[in-house]
Amino acid sequence: MTRKALFIAAALGTLAAGALLSGPVRAQGAVAQALSAGSVGEQSDGYLGIVGAVSDAVREEVNAINIKRRAAYTDLAAKRGVTVADVAAATGCQTLSMRVKPGQAYRIGTGPWQTKGSGPIALPDYCATAG
Repeated sequence: MTRKALFIAAALGTLAAGALLSGPVRAQGAVAQALSAGSVGEQSDGYLGIVGAVSDAVREEVNAINIKRRAAYTDLAAKRGVTVADVAAATGCQTLSMRVKPGQAYRIGTGPWQTKGSGPIALPDYCATAG
């Protein structure tokens, strides 16, 4: 991704993250409990991931949420003329910086799963592009 595309996507993500992650694409029910327990976490790519052992129901719910997120990212990317990956990554930056609560799991790129402490998450360099 180019610096300009990342900036655009980050700006779009900042504006759209609230809309994308509220309503049907935000974790609810069993997935919300799994997020609190640390067996499901947010990723810097804008999608949920499975951290540990989860039930088939939770796995299916995570997959359904990720499908809805991808559809929302695809729609926004088409409207704004950027890539789906740019919108997803920008939303991932927003999610990691504002929505992951202490004790919840998160992952940057393909790195290890981590648990958020009381301080801010050290975000990937491309998140700073939005300024």
